[in-house]
Amino acid sequence: MSESVLGRWSRRKLAAKADPPSAPSEEEVVATAGEPACSERSPAAEPQPMELPPVESLEADSDYSVFMKPGVPAELRQQALTRLWATNPGLMQPEVMDLHVGDYTSPVVAEVVKTAWRLGKGVLDAAELAAEEEERRQATAAKRLDDDA
Repeated sequence: MSESVLGRWSRRKLAAKADPPSAPSEEEVVATAGEPACSERSPAAEPQPMELPPVESLEADSDYSVFMKPGVPAELRQQALTRLWATNPGLMQPEVMDLHVGDYTSPVVAEVVKTAWRLGKGVLDAAELAAEEEERRQATAAKRLDDDA
């Protein structure tokens, strides 16, 4: 019989607590002995920024791909993207076929989107839908008679 997920997780957690972390081997110590610590790195070891055009000089037809490469500071990349969207207003317009740009709070949407699901009743079958529609018609007719009287 296979072990349950929680049982396996519990067994592995207990085994990890029981085994103390092992000390680094002599080979690992010798291999890392010559490397400087992170705080001791020389400035030459850090990546140097590339030659990038000034953000202010970028236009809609400029090459923005140089700002997307690794090593470009995130702030500079964000400035370039902001400039791209400002110079090309077509990028700021919502996509026509995007389903998330519609106003689904409008009462018109409720008339367009019909569903057979009812709160407390679940999904209604065809007979229940027909009975519900008949009740709605009778209520509308009764309201008209009351308004006329």
